[in-house]
Amino acid sequence: MKMSEIANCILDVLPEVLSKVLNVNKESVKLLIESGKLRITSTPDPKLGDYGISLHVLLKTIEKDKWEDIGSVLSEELYTVTRDKCWVEKVNFINGYVNFTVNYFNMLEKLVDSFIKGNLREELTSIGKGTKVIVEHTSANPIHPLHIGSGRNSVLGDTYARLLRKLGFDVETRFYVNDLGRQVAILAYGVKVLESKNISRPKDFKPDHWYGVIYALTHIIIELSRLREEVNHELSKFLDLCANLCMNILSEERAESIPREMMFAICEITWKRNLKIEALRYARFLYTKLKQMKNMGSNDVFGLLLKTLENLKNKVKEYSEYVKAERRLALYYPDIYNALRSGIKDHKEAEVEISKLMSLAEKEDPNTVSLFRRISEDVLEGFKQTLQNINIYFDGFDFESSNEILNEAHNVVNELLKTNYVKIVEGGAVEVDLNAASKDHDYIKNLFRPDQAGRFIIRRSDGTTLYITRDIAYTLYKFRKLKAERVYNVIAIEQAREQKQLKAVLYMLGYSKEAENLHHFAYEMVHLKGMRMSGRRGIYYTLDEMLVDNKLLILQKLMEKERTPDVTKLANIAEKIAVANTRGVLLSVDPGKVLVFDPRKISEMEYGVIVEYAFVRAQGIIRNLWNLEFLDDQSEVLSEALELTKKIYKTDLSIEEKKLVESLARFKNILIESYNEMKPNKILEYAVSLSLDFNKFYEKHPIISERDESKKSLRILITILTLIALSELMDIMGFPKLRKM
Repeated sequence: MKMSEIANCILDVLPEVLSKVLNVNKESVKLLIESGKLRITSTPDPKLGDYGISLHVLLKTIEKDKWEDIGSVLSEELYTVTRDKCWVEKVNFINGYVNFTVNYFNMLEKLVDSFIKGNLREELTSIGKGTKVIVEHTSANPIHPLHIGSGRNSVLGDTYARLLRKLGFDVETRFYVNDLGRQVAILAYGVKVLESKNISRPKDFKPDHWYGVIYALTHIIIELSRLREEVNHELSKFLDLCANLCMNILSEERAESIPREMMFAICEITWKRNLKIEALRYARFLYTKLKQMKNMGSNDVFGLLLKTLENLKNKVKEYSEYVKAERRLALYYPDIYNALRSGIKDHKEAEVEISKLMSLAEKEDPNTVSLFRRISEDVLEGFKQTLQNINIYFDGFDFESSNEILNEAHNVVNELLKTNYVKIVEGGAVEVDLNAASKDHDYIKNLFRPDQAGRFIIRRSDGTTLYITRDIAYTLYKFRKLKAERVYNVIAIEQAREQKQLKAVLYMLGYSKEAENLHHFAYEMVHLKGMRMSGRRGIYYTLDEMLVDNKLLILQKLMEKERTPDVTKLANIAEKIAVANTRGVLLSVDPGKVLVFDPRKISEMEYGVIVEYAFVRAQGIIRNLWNLEFLDDQSEVLSEALELTKKIYKTDLSIEEKKLVESLARFKNILIESYNEMKPNKILEYAVSLSLDFNKFYEKHPIISERDESKKSLRILITILTLIALSELMDIMGFPKLRKM
């Protein structure tokens, strides 16, 4: 269980005070805290206080008759520094223990000021102060539906943008459409083949899924053609080596050390080369035998044979994977497959056409640009449907193929050519030498430290730019055209070097302020148990599927609780909870860590259910008490809450009440931490923890039926505070707000 904020607050001030009173080294006290030898715990009896710390590890060298005097000074010092900072109202020293009593009513008063009187909103919005921020997220290639990996990007980016808005930033969310890359060109080539054969998308086929099949099958057919050629080449090398071995092996001195069955196999495959023979069967046999041989040099004939067989094995394995993917897609989508299979002759011709399309697109050929744009916009329509289903919207879509981005990309290259850190390399390509730049600029050197800054190509020999070039142009567009003062790029951690290159080039071009205000919101991939996702082979777990799976599981559970279920009504509830659950799963892990997800265990990850249940339960209390709907009559609920404060007198709080009040007091700091650390997962962790604390409080204590008017008022007030906090958190996380479940 995580330590409470009050406990952490007390521990933070402890080294300084103990160092002063006990004359001990401050760092040694910190080490004792870190090792757990000096720790804070809840007291066994509330009469002693709320938190206690045993100081025996430090007092054991001091005579016991001096403890009381030391304890008195220590208590006074600790009270002075914790009174305002840590909500402490009393500090006592008893037999080597220092105990702290927390003033929960002061905390409640502060919470009322923050949540009910509205002071918190002013405090939070003062952080952003209207600063214009661009959050670019998702930006998935428009070639197949959004899968769980790109979904993580979407939810992290959207949640962070919502958090920034809550903190007073002027936020704009953008989607950068990479419609000029090779992948889009492959898809465009496949679409051209299909359209030449009059194959079009059925009306009920979601566009992003339709194009995902075309992209995968086009890629598979091209790759199988290439791999067949490469397998045949490696097979020929293998047979030629066997022929040479068969001629010479018996006369060599090493013949006796070679297994007989291996010798016969080499000769058999040679003599049957032009007959019907399964050469791969012999290849597997010889590979196993060669791996067992000792004293084999890497350059002798057997070493070469083993290396050839290893290459052959890898090629055959890759080929087999593509064959499986081809069979699966051909079975489900025969019309698409047959049209592509008959239209794509071989990989060489396909590669020529794909390269031609890429070149024409960048040269702004109207027909090619129109084709690329039409395909990308169709896929984007599918993306929008998916994302809108989980409450994600964009303020704008920016196309890589736009004149503005392309022209700026060429301007970037021309400006770089004026610096001392760019040169024309063999073939005419333009290379940026960041190693040279880092010698003159500490900023660039520190960006890549401890690694070398390196070099990279920014314009190809044929005059076309690369993705990194256009990304630099797009960054300038965000700062100059969209007037951003700060930019967050939500991009996978594997792109960390490219993001540093981007910042380095901005700095070299004189955009030092922009470089400083460009932030890489890095996140790790999603590891899907039982599946290795590959868009090129049409293997992925889509965001659409995840949402449907969640909805079905929740609907099943809801129906089990009803004797005569209203399926339509429950399906509507299940759909909303599914959104919360889907977003919750994708938000649940620190962005810097891999998210491991098993679709078969989706029912075990109910973050959304936990939060929604607490939110609905709290609303039910207010509804039953005053016949008010919090979502409709919030101002009236707040007004009633203020009246409650007049009926509460100071009394002892239960453990559950104290814990919930402490949890509510963390609200502001959690939001600020999540913002500073770029970790919106902390919002979810806090929301789930708050919900569980509220549920325990509700189950343990009567609220509406409580006879003591002061206790009843206190518990209703705590309920309203929790309801407001959860409502704010759900806004940030994009969770639907249910009234009933």
